[in-house]
Amino acid sequence: VVYSDTVDDKGWCQSMDTGIKNAIAKGYDIDYTPVESVAVPEAPNALDQLADNYDIIIVHGAQFTAATTEIAAEYPDQVFAIGTSDQILGDNIFTYMPMSEEPGYINGIIAAMTTKANKVGIVGPTDGGDSARFIRGFVKALNDTKPEVEYLLSWTGSFSDTVGAGDIGKTFIEAGCDVLVGPAQQAVGALRNVAAAEGVLWVGQTTAQLIDFPEVVVAAADYDYSAVIIGLIERTAEGKTGAENIPLNYNNGGFVYTFSENTELLPSDVKAAAQAALDAMIAAPNTIDFSGVELQ
Repeated sequence: VVYSDTVDDKGWCQSMDTGIKNAIAKGYDIDYTPVESVAVPEAPNALDQLADNYDIIIVHGAQFTAATTEIAAEYPDQVFAIGTSDQILGDNIFTYMPMSEEPGYINGIIAAMTTKANKVGIVGPTDGGDSARFIRGFVKALNDTKPEVEYLLSWTGSFSDTVGAGDIGKTFIEAGCDVLVGPAQQAVGALRNVAAAEGVLWVGQTTAQLIDFPEVVVAAADYDYSAVIIGLIERTAEGKTGAENIPLNYNNGGFVYTFSENTELLPSDVKAAAQAALDAMIAAPNTIDFSGVELQ
């Protein structure tokens, strides 16, 4: 697996690493090699060196799409997988896409019901991929749950700009936001500022955030990429080599959701509303239509 960061980043990369380990724990015999902290310009060379040596090469990050399609064309017998994308990129490329509007929506319900200032901050990476879906699901939930809630949204333009995310988080707190959220691994920069502030809460995208910052993280969504890993193993065992998209959602176990046990952070009525939305998503995917959401 080619990673943009380290596998202990408490975010994007760690989620995939955990998913692979979950698949191994479920009995799948996987020889796993993580290739960490690969910059976009380095990706073609990294993939070229890996090609023909593995059954599947996973490229974990949409920023590597150009490099993956380029190298995949040079190695037509090598199976690649890249996410997040819902596109069909090639006969030897699988794609995977978290339906992140689902956890975004649950987080939005909690944010709308816990903000006292009616002002919420969203620390965004770039407006694309699953982060775009997450943020639109979050905003839809704000509108559906408590339309009077105002949100501030800013983008760092990166998935790994921890410093930039921290600066945005600080600005939002100073502007009066008392609940913040942020997808991508960079969000921990903003989360640190939330933890240092008084009376400000965070709705998390990875379980590691809830574990490391239990005093401010109300709940945390997380990916379980074992759904992708197992899907890839099963598909290649059937002789498939790509040209297919694998979704992650609550219905297929691609997401997990964890609530804080601190009832002062998460009152029972808020948890009940979030749980009801979660139960509906477990019962059936594609229940959150974010197509009409226009971001301010």
